[in-house]
Parts: sequence; C-alpha cells; structure tokens
Amino acid sequence: MRRHHLASAVVLILMLGASSPAHAAKPDDNPATQAQGKVIFDRTCLWCHGVTGTGDGPAGRFLGRYAAPRPRNFTTGSFKFRSTPSGDLPTDQDLFRTVTKGIPGYMPGFASLTETERWQVITYVKSFSPAFLVETPVSLPLTGTATPLGPESLDRGRALYERFECHTCHGVEGWGDGPVAQAGDLRDVSGLQIQATDLTRPSSFKNGATLQDLIRTLLTGLDGTPMPSYASRLTGTDHDGWDLAHYIRSLSAESAP
Repeated sequence: MRRHHLASAVVLILMLGASSPAHAAKPDDNPATQAQGKVIFDRTCLWCHGVTGTGDGPAGRFLGRYAAPRPRNFTTGSFKFRSTPSGDLPTDQDLFRTVTKGIPGYMPGFASLTETERWQVITYVKSFSPAFLVETPVSLPLTGTATPLGPESLDRGRALYERFECHTCHGVEGWGDGPVAQAGDLRDVSGLQIQATDLTRPSSFKNGATLQDLIRTLLTGLDGTPMPSYASRLTGTDHDGWDLAHYIRSLSAESAP
C-alpha cells in the first residue's frame, strides 16, 4: 500500500486505541463469561472458525480451501487486524472492532449482538490461545499532525507510494495488478495464493477505509500476509502517514466516512 507515516496524527492514539465502538462495560474474564461466550460462538462463529477455533468449520473450508483468506485460526495467536506492532496480539478493543464491523466480503459484522454479548464471545475466542494469558497487548503510541487534503499532500503521498514500491503489488493505479500480484507470487503464511487489494475499491478494504484505518494498516501491517508493517520506515515527517492515506483514498471516487 501507500506510504503512511508513523508520526502522523494527534488523532492517531484515538484511532489506534480508542476508536473502536465499545461502550458497554467489559465483563470480567471468568468461567461464567466464557460459558456465555461459548454459547454465542457456537451459534454465530463455529460454522467458519470451527469447534476448536482452528478455522476449520464446515463453511470456512469452502470459503478458503484453495486461496486466502481462510477463517482465522484463533489458536495461533496471530491476527491481521490490530493496533499493535507486527507480531503482537490484538488488544481487546481491536477484537471488539472486528467483531462489530466485520470484514468486507468475508465476515459479517455482529453489531446486532449486544455489546455485552460481543465482549463475552471475545473472552471465549481469547481462550483458544494461551498467549493471551501471558501477553498484554498495547496499541502503538503515536503522535503527529493531521494534514489537510490538498495537491501538496497528494504529491507527497504519491512520492511515498513510489518510494515504498507499493505499485509492485497494488499497481500504478492501485487496481491490485502490480507485477508481483500478476505473477501469482503473493502467498499467505499457509502458502495459499492471496490477492493484492484493489485500492480503487475502499468499500472492500478488510481493515477499514477511513484515513485512520489506512494509517493503522500501514503502521501495523497484516500479519500472515505479504502486507508488512511500515512503522520503521515512516519516521521522516509528521505528515507522511496522512499524506499516504490521502493518496490511497484519491485513487477511487468512492468516499469513506
């Protein structure tokens, strides 16, 4: 994807850590909460993620049998959609955001569940991986200055897109048709072929399409996929992340809220 900047927004802390739509008090993580979460999981999640959370549910096999993405295997402790550094577990808020909003084209959002029910199922999902017992995930502590959309910001964003060679996967125009993508060389951690995101269709972005969502994706990467974290490379100026996010969004006439 395009360049985004590590130091790119006063709002980024809100974006990464506190932007999830949680309002209800999170219930305590105890056997009763997990039991309630299991009931919800068995009713709404088991068909894709499987009885033991390994992503081998009956519907999930057909969704990702020959190509990525497959339903998440919760036992590995590896999650794509996070506000935490690459390789780290997601925060509870990250999980809440994913459960609430879903993943366009693959997983429905479950805002129809009460917030308490969503927290309960998250507690149960975390029980599949012992890593949650020993690690306390922390969102990236980011600061920076949001830049307004304008010709100068777009020019800087385009330059970052080229410098980071985003076009090799996503294409010059962002259609997901870069040479690496066309060669079929993009694979996920399981060895399954994976498509580069078509950046001209923000409504299909799996991790969200707002400016904050884009910056979060650029900084944290999508673990288990060819999309790396650019956090270590975006240390030039305060506005890099915003410029890159603006440029990515400019590739399409679609508008994200």
